[in-house]
Amino acid sequence: MALQTQKTAIRSSGNLPIALVLLVGGALLWLRAAQRTPSALAMLPGVDGCLTAGVVGVLLALLHGIPYRTALVSVAVPVVLIQLAVSKIAGFSFLPVLGIELTAFGLFGLPLSRLPRRRAASAPAHAPHTAPPHEAPSHPAPPHAAHAHAARAQATHAHAAHSHAAQSSSS
Repeated sequence: MALQTQKTAIRSSGNLPIALVLLVGGALLWLRAAQRTPSALAMLPGVDGCLTAGVVGVLLALLHGIPYRTALVSVAVPVVLIQLAVSKIAGFSFLPVLGIELTAFGLFGLPLSRLPRRRAASAPAHAPHTAPPHEAPSHPAPPHAAHAHAARAQATHAHAAHSHAAQSSSS
């Protein structure tokens, strides 16, 4: 039994309380909105698009490895603030949209709270040696690069000789 408690302690993170608060709070918001106005959950296409953008944005952030809390703060909060401003301008009720989004965010967080914590990548003991710009690279340049360099050098020298000859003939 002690071993199982230790496993739970390793897996337990701060995501579970956040997910539960979002899940319960979101459900209460959209249930309250539905009680006040039965048509509150009938959404216009624009409102449905706002809801989709908020939920899918956080889901994509989570799928790309961004931690749950960071995804909520950096993706969900700005989207929700924009949705709030747009709802005030357009005149639709914001509570059902916020409630459904918070419920979805809570549902995303429940399985994430059971995942083991990610360990931060440790820095190497000593950084690998990088050659200063004036040193030659560790691998030789391809043969065509040497030919291109030689051709550029010849063209530069020919242009300089031509310019010098033109200046001396005009004087």
